[in-house]
Amino acid sequence: MSIGKRATIYGLCQVLGWGTYAAANLLFLIIFAPAMSPLWRRYAAVFGSAAVIAILSTHLYRFHIKRRGWLLLTPLRAFPRVIAASVVLGFLITVQVSIVWLLFFGTGPFRRLDWLPGVLLQWTSSVFIWTVLYFGIHYFEQYRLAELEKLQIEVVAKEAQLQRLVSQINPHFIFNCLNSLRALILEDPARAQTMVTELSELLRYSLQPGRTATVSLGDELAIVDTYLQLEAIRFEERLIVKIDTAPETLSMQLPPMLLQSLVENGVRHGIEKLPQGGEIRVTSKISQDTLKITVVNSGQLSDGSNSTKLGLANARERLRLLYGGAASLVLTNHGADSVLAEISIPADSQITRSHLQ
Repeated sequence: MSIGKRATIYGLCQVLGWGTYAAANLLFLIIFAPAMSPLWRRYAAVFGSAAVIAILSTHLYRFHIKRRGWLLLTPLRAFPRVIAASVVLGFLITVQVSIVWLLFFGTGPFRRLDWLPGVLLQWTSSVFIWTVLYFGIHYFEQYRLAELEKLQIEVVAKEAQLQRLVSQINPHFIFNCLNSLRALILEDPARAQTMVTELSELLRYSLQPGRTATVSLGDELAIVDTYLQLEAIRFEERLIVKIDTAPETLSMQLPPMLLQSLVENGVRHGIEKLPQGGEIRVTSKISQDTLKITVVNSGQLSDGSNSTKLGLANARERLRLLYGGAASLVLTNHGADSVLAEISIPADSQITRSHLQ
């Protein structure tokens, strides 16, 4: 909030607060002391003047509070100062208001001073309540700012973690692509040229995670298709691809390279190990307000293999950072001859693309 806006709100609160206080006193007098009603104009002038005195006095008091640094103190340390200041300021306001009464009603009310303790207590209490409200609002704003800074720090930390995780993916992905290209150059140079074109698209996409936290499923599927075309050059008829996605899921968001890395693992650690090759199937749908993306590939998980541990842990951590515990990634054997990877992201917690600085 800008300083000008804060000052405007403070001024309005001062006028409305003390104005309401004066109006309430006048109304109380008219209702419960009807004998004094004919003089209501004088009383209105007195109570109005009292409100102006209170506004000016508490405004100077506020300046004193800020100059002395009381707002930086803990409530326990500020409390004795607030009590003492409320008594002093309450006495000063009582003196000023009494002078106003003297001007409008003469010396009559001052022949007896039995009213003085009550009036002094009233103004002291009013100043104390004003101080508690002022300090309370300040402490609340400080707490809110502290929480906002805490959230900003957490966001920065998450962005740093995401970039670190992406930095683990890219070298691994690029190495696998170059390894495939090296093998194909010896087998079929013409196809290797086609593969270089496809590889350039993949490498361009692989650089994207450093700039954005999420991409649409449609964009991710496009690069998955490019990757599978790349692998089809090498595997030929040994690789069967089936993609079945619901149209309403294509605009939904997920971490970049997440689906691609699962498809890559399915090809390299499943189909590639089978002499006859196999099938990889990608599906997406919305079920019970949850985006479900599945990758099924031929093969079986081996308890003794650690080939997918880094990629799987990486993918789960990225989902956790972006969606908390609401998203999940499960990798299991699916029947006797296939492996299932399933990503679940709540549809109502979709985050928009956020560019990392």
